[in-house]
Amino acid sequence: MKRGLGKRIAIGILSVLCIGLLSFGLYLRTQYVPPILMYHNIDGRSSEVKMSVSPESFQRQMKFLHDRNYNVVSFSEMIDLVKDGRRIPHKTIAITFDDGYEDNYTNAYPVLKKYDLPATIFVITRDIGKDGFLTRDQIQEMVEESKIEIGSHTHTHPWLPGQDERDIVKELSRSRGIIEGITGQEEMTLCYPTGAFNEKVKEVVRDIGYKGACTTSPGRKYPDDNIFGLKRVRISRTSDSLPVFWIESSGYYTFVKEHRDDD
Repeated sequence: MKRGLGKRIAIGILSVLCIGLLSFGLYLRTQYVPPILMYHNIDGRSSEVKMSVSPESFQRQMKFLHDRNYNVVSFSEMIDLVKDGRRIPHKTIAITFDDGYEDNYTNAYPVLKKYDLPATIFVITRDIGKDGFLTRDQIQEMVEESKIEIGSHTHTHPWLPGQDERDIVKELSRSRGIIEGITGQEEMTLCYPTGAFNEKVKEVVRDIGYKGACTTSPGRKYPDDNIFGLKRVRISRTSDSLPVFWIESSGYYTFVKEHRDDD
């Protein structure tokens, strides 16, 4: 009798645990956001510059994505997936770089080409050809010889919400024209300088004909699935550990971060 009662209790406890795990799994699925990774420098200064990633770490991270069969798409393709409105498959990810540093060509480009991975580099067009930044020839080579696309980070990297509409139009139009002249790209995407934008800025971006835009902050949900305010996950020297990078690239980074910050 006691043995039968104990068995029923054990089965009951196990059932509750299974239901709890299933419920949590279903809840976790609702928290998934396809990650858009945000890089800056890929150089040897990762111990000095917070937003820098060492070439060795970048190589390991791209190998990680390749070997685990992540579906790496360009930022432009990610916009299409978000616009489509359907659930985006797990392990879908986009790789982006801000500012257009020369080390994106010397250190990141060979790795991306090796693993046949697409990426988007947002360039400040005023800085093209300056010391430490990409040249026109480097940009052309990457676009022609790999799956890298070029996006705009504006012409002079201003704080757009503080600009009047005429200056915003000038910034975005000039940047787009320069990039189109170098690459021949018909579609153009944007990364807001410092991630800052408001409704006025967003309206200008849309009216000029940009396909979509991203900010610099992570987020659990896109703002109404708005393709002109897509969130990203910053990859920096703190991502050197592959377990940390796995969390950041999992699609659950913001969920984990929010619950960690609440503790």
